[in-house]
Amino acid sequence: MNNRKAFIFLLLLTGIIYSNSLLSGFVWDDKPLIIRKQAFFSHPSNVFDLLDSADTDFSNVKTPYYRPLNSLSYMLDHYLWGVHPFWYHLENVLLHVLVVALFYLLLLEVFEDRRLAFFAAVLFAVYPVNAETVDFVSARNTLFCALFSLASLLFLAKGGPKWTILSLVAYFLALLGKEPAVVLPFFLLSMMIAPGGDKFKIKKSVLAGFFAVTGIYFIIRHLVLGAFIAKHGLGFSLSRLELISSVYFEHFKLMFFPFRLNALYTEKTLSFSIVKAVAAGLGVLLLLYASLRRKSPGPIRAGAQWILWGLLPVSNIVKIPSAPVAERFQYTILFGFMLVLGYLMEVLMRKKAAFGIAAVAALAIVLGAWTFERNFIWHDNVTLFSSMVRSDSGNALAHYDLGLAYEKRGSLAEAVCEFRTSLALRPSLASARVDLGIICAEEGQLDEAIREFRAALAINPDLAKARLNLGVAYAKEGRLDDAISEFRAAVSLDPFVPEAHFVLGMGYEKEGRFKEAAVEFQNGLKLDPGNTIAINNLNNIREQTGL
Repeated sequence: MNNRKAFIFLLLLTGIIYSNSLLSGFVWDDKPLIIRKQAFFSHPSNVFDLLDSADTDFSNVKTPYYRPLNSLSYMLDHYLWGVHPFWYHLENVLLHVLVVALFYLLLLEVFEDRRLAFFAAVLFAVYPVNAETVDFVSARNTLFCALFSLASLLFLAKGGPKWTILSLVAYFLALLGKEPAVVLPFFLLSMMIAPGGDKFKIKKSVLAGFFAVTGIYFIIRHLVLGAFIAKHGLGFSLSRLELISSVYFEHFKLMFFPFRLNALYTEKTLSFSIVKAVAAGLGVLLLLYASLRRKSPGPIRAGAQWILWGLLPVSNIVKIPSAPVAERFQYTILFGFMLVLGYLMEVLMRKKAAFGIAAVAALAIVLGAWTFERNFIWHDNVTLFSSMVRSDSGNALAHYDLGLAYEKRGSLAEAVCEFRTSLALRPSLASARVDLGIICAEEGQLDEAIREFRAALAINPDLAKARLNLGVAYAKEGRLDDAISEFRAAVSLDPFVPEAHFVLGMGYEKEGRFKEAAVEFQNGLKLDPGNTIAINNLNNIREQTGL
C-alpha cells in the first residue's frame, strides 16, 4: 500500500469508527462550559477576556487551567452554528482524524518505515480509550494539545529555520490547548542524551528555544491565574505517593486492557495496594530500561520515553482537581504505546507477513468495534451516567448525576431514587439534597423542600443553588423578606447565574423597589438575553415608572 492509499484508508477508517458520535448531544461538563456561556460567546469583544482568564464555567469555583484555545474554538462554533451539537461533535471527529494523519506523517518522516507508521496510526485511530476524548466535546482541549504537539515534532523533524519557527509556534499553541504539552522539550532533551543519539538531530539552540517558549507560557499563566501550578502544588506525602502509584497502575491497565472503561474513576478504584504499587513500579522500570538500553531500537526507545514523560503531568505529583484518572488523559500518552506496538507488529510482519497482517487486522476490527459501541455511551447524560453506575454501583457522584439527567428528562421518581442512593453513599453530598428539595418543591411539599435546602446549607453554607431555591420556597410561602435575603446571598455567591438575578428582581418588584428590580433584570439578561419573563417584567417596570 503506497503512502496515498494508506493516508486515505486512515482517514476513512477513523471517520467510520466515530460516525455514530455525530448523533450525540451535549453531556456532562458541556452545559457549563459551552451552553451556559453562549451569551458570553455572542460578543466578539469577549475574545480578549478569554485570553486573560482561566478556563472556567463562570461559577465561583476557581480553576488552575489556562486553555484559551479551547474556549476560542467554542466562541467560533457559536458564531458558525449556535448550539447545535452535531457540528461540535463533527469538529471533534475531524480533529481526531487530523491527529491520526499527523501521527502517521510524523512516524513516516522520523523512522522512514511505512508499515510501522501505518500500523501505529491504525491502532491509535481505533483504540477504545480514545473514545472519551473524541465523544466528549469538552475534552477538545486534549485534541488541540495532541494536534499541535505532533505538528511541532513533524515540523522539527523536517529541519531548517522556517520549519523550526513553525515548530515553536505549534508547541506554544499546544500549551494553550492543554498543560501536558509542557513535557515536549523534556522528551526532546532525553532523546538527545539517551544512548543511541537523537532521531530529530536537534541543535542545542533549538532546544533552548523550546524551553524559552515554556518559560513564556508559564509567565503568561502566572499573570492570568496568579500561580504557576495548581494551588495543591507538588506533594510527596505518604498518601500522595500511594495515590501516584495507584494512578500509574490504572494508566498501565488502560493501555494494555482498554475494555473495562469508566468515564469517572472513584477513590475506591484508586485505592492503594502493594500489588498495584509493585506492578506500577515494574512498569516504570521496564520503560526506563527500554529508554536507556543502548541496543533498544529507535521506535522502542522513543515510545518508552514518550510514555514516561507523558505520564508525569497526569501522575498527580501535582494533584489534578477534576479527577485523579480519566481516559482522556491517556490520549497523548498512547502515541508512545502505539509506536511500540506498531514496531512489534512490523517486526512480526517481517518474519511472518501473513500472520502479521492478520494480527493487525484482527486487532483493528476488535478494537474498532468496541470503540464504535463505546461511542453510544456518550449519546446523552442518561446513557453516560447509567454506564458509570453500572461500572461502579458505589459511585455517589454518578448516582447524583444520573438523578440530574432523569430530573431534566422529567422522570422524577427515578431522579428521587438516584438522589437518595447518592446520599446513602455520601451523606455530605449537599448538591443531592438541593436537587431532592427542588423536586419536593415542584410536588408541593414545601416543608420537606425547605428542610432539604437547610440541610444542604448546613453542609455547605456557600452553595448558591441552595440559597436560590430556598429563597424560591420562602417566596411561595409568602416570606418575601426571607426570600430576598436568600436571593441576595445567591447572587453574591455566584453572580453568573441569570436565574438568581431574575428572582431577586421579582422580589424587589413585589416590594415596589422598581429601580433595584430593573438593575437585576438587566444583569440577568446580560447572561441570558432571550429570557422572555425577565424582558416582560422589565417592560412592565418601564411602563409603570418610566425608568
